[in-house]
Amino acid sequence: MKIVLCDDQKSVSDELGRFIKKFDEKNQQQNEFLYFSKPSTLFEYMQEETVDLIFMDLEFCNASDDGIIWLKKIKMHFPRTVVIILTAYENRYKEGYEARAFRFMTKPIEEKELFEYLRVSMEELWLTKSISLMRRGIPYNISIRDICYFSAQSGGSELWTTTDMYCCEESLLQWEQRLPKTIFFRCHSKYLVNLARVTKFENQVLTLVDGEKIPVSRRRWKAFQLAYMKFDTKDFL
Repeated sequence: MKIVLCDDQKSVSDELGRFIKKFDEKNQQQNEFLYFSKPSTLFEYMQEETVDLIFMDLEFCNASDDGIIWLKKIKMHFPRTVVIILTAYENRYKEGYEARAFRFMTKPIEEKELFEYLRVSMEELWLTKSISLMRRGIPYNISIRDICYFSAQSGGSELWTTTDMYCCEESLLQWEQRLPKTIFFRCHSKYLVNLARVTKFENQVLTLVDGEKIPVSRRRWKAFQLAYMKFDTKDFL
């Protein structure tokens, strides 16, 4: 994931860079971190390069560089980019939400808050991706956000969305290894479920957005509840 800080204070970049490095080491990841002091320079860079996550300051030394204005421009041209506003001014939160900021983070940066925002940002970014499948010789791209669950079948698996089913050569284990565990949970030997599609769970049964019921094995019930509590569902449906 390519992470960018846009802030005219270099000290903030140094601090954020250290925290991201610590996050990567803790989670065995390797994210790229870049720093821009001006929103206009960042916007020019984004014409050629993909940026996944931006930490955007609200107020710059140059009064014309307003973070909310640039947030609106970035979201208009790059809607899939996740933008987190950095600010010490809570009175501007409403403007940021109206401009579609993903989160707000107050200065000075706190490690615990940053780590949580990095986690949910990665989940959001994963849900914007697609997987490719062949069906009767025709290629299909299926948004991860639209997947409800995978079910194990002899010689492969079935991928279910709210409207369709696709037969896959990949096994449930292969899908489990390929997809992020923070979003897809192996709730049963025969099912791999998208946590973003779970609306209710009780008595070891999951209810999905389309009303379908999926069982959870007894030995995986507690682990499911923990995984679901960590997953911030309100931002993904």
